[in-house]
Amino acid sequence: MSVIWNTLLVNPIFNILAGLYQISGSLGISVILLTILVRTLLIPAVLPSLKTMKKQRDLQPELDKIRQKYKHDKKKQAEMQMELFKKHGINPASGCLTQVVMIIVLIALYGVIRNFTSATSVDVLNEHLYFDFLKFSAEETIQTSFLWLNLSRPDPYFILAVMSGLLQLAQSKMTMPYVEAGEKAAKKTTDKKDDFAYNMQEQMLYTMPIMNFVIGITLPAGVVLYILTTTIFSLVQTYFVSGWGGLKPWLRKLGLKVK
Repeated sequence: MSVIWNTLLVNPIFNILAGLYQISGSLGISVILLTILVRTLLIPAVLPSLKTMKKQRDLQPELDKIRQKYKHDKKKQAEMQMELFKKHGINPASGCLTQVVMIIVLIALYGVIRNFTSATSVDVLNEHLYFDFLKFSAEETIQTSFLWLNLSRPDPYFILAVMSGLLQLAQSKMTMPYVEAGEKAAKKTTDKKDDFAYNMQEQMLYTMPIMNFVIGITLPAGVVLYILTTTIFSLVQTYFVSGWGGLKPWLRKLGLKVK
């Protein structure tokens, strides 16, 4: 399996990163460009789930009515929600396979960047490179400095970690079209709680940002730079497909006018 993994994913991505580094002379810029390139190629894999998310958000008023009407019968509530999805041609599981493919590619990308930034010698890097013009000479050293960072070590000021956590929180909120409606419905119920799906959404809203922050203070800055760039790309991509989504209430509280 490791041979297939390296042949199909790790080595090709490694060679692209090496090529970008040879052109730009900056590992930080190369990591950013590589992340944008890979995420752009993965757009067809991400679009189905984003479009489904937008359709679900458009059905918020009807979903709210179902939650209120069957708030004491969760089984019936789930059945009516699925019937509504079916009526509007929505498959909640659509895009799962493509999402799995995307995650696999991103794991490979993560590993490539980590290996590149933590390599102890150019010989280790050259083992992955296909062409002589990409290979590093014996006396050459990889320049891991970028802005205030040493990309082979954690950010000493935690700036990347904080940015990564906050932007992941924004991105998570944006992709959760049910949260605002769910909060209103939850306030009307006796136990102040809504259905299982809503509770899971609330947990994931804060779990991922916390994970991003913890990762950001422990892993090499080069890896965290990749995570941060991925999060920013996802924010922009989600906005153009489905708008601000569940992020609207927060933006309005900040005094921003959003549609």
